[in-house]
Amino acid sequence: GTPAGPVAGPGSFPQYMVSRTVRDRIKVVLGGQGGDEIFGGYARYLLAYFEQCIKGALDGTMDNGKFVVTYDSIIPNLRTLQQYKPLIQEFWAEGIFDERDKRYFRLINRSNTFGNVVDWGLFDGASSFKDFQATYWGKNVGMESYFDSMTHFDFKTLLPALLHVEDRMSMAHGIESRVPLLDHALVELVATIPADIKFQSGELKRLLRHTFADKLPKAILGRKDKMGFPVPLQVWMRQGGRTREFILDTFSSARARTRFYLAPGFDIEKMMARESLFSRNIWAFLSLELWQQQFHDRHAELRASVA
Repeated sequence: GTPAGPVAGPGSFPQYMVSRTVRDRIKVVLGGQGGDEIFGGYARYLLAYFEQCIKGALDGTMDNGKFVVTYDSIIPNLRTLQQYKPLIQEFWAEGIFDERDKRYFRLINRSNTFGNVVDWGLFDGASSFKDFQATYWGKNVGMESYFDSMTHFDFKTLLPALLHVEDRMSMAHGIESRVPLLDHALVELVATIPADIKFQSGELKRLLRHTFADKLPKAILGRKDKMGFPVPLQVWMRQGGRTREFILDTFSSARARTRFYLAPGFDIEKMMARESLFSRNIWAFLSLELWQQQFHDRHAELRASVA
């Protein structure tokens, strides 16, 4: 059940624990993966359009974005962004009112939060952006729809990683996880629905909310504090105990602290002290280091032993 590559996010841990908890009673589960990508459920879509609306209001025009969301219509839905203030600060810290593809690249690109921890000379930022553009401006995506471009990119790149993690975490305990929202016919149908219907006024998962309005409790329909599968990693490591000890132990060797992608003087304790509540940086380096130890280091040791 060990992932064959660094895991996308810490949500894999609770997924693993839930699967372990139910394995004796349940062998097939239904998951909601894909709902955010095809119906528009991520808060970053709302944030992207919020900036678009401010730009339109200042310029006196709303034609950039084809009126999917307007400045007046988005206001009631902005409460959803209340818990995303750190993301908004990061997003706008590097500029505002840029081209749409550059803006969305900044929204999903976490590398700017790493600071001087990484040896940036090894990476080509321009090449990464070109790779992003190749998918973002897909041939089957309407050039005029910001919403369609964002959801298309996530569907093609981020969703496969989430599905991979869910499959590995569930199958580790002999559980089959099915994703009904990714039924081929449903995905094709939703893809034909215009963005101004799916994301009208910036309402997340608008189609699902209105379709099942008479079947779901009001507390679910009107919920604004959307979240994924949060793990209080920052809280655990600051409290001390097993989580902090595990992280420090993982980076205790000279090999772990001098990986080729790390800048000289890498200090995991300083990094933990700077970690914000919403950051995933510690998880990113922890996951990558565990992967290095499990596959690269062990493989090298095995080769040396038979040489």
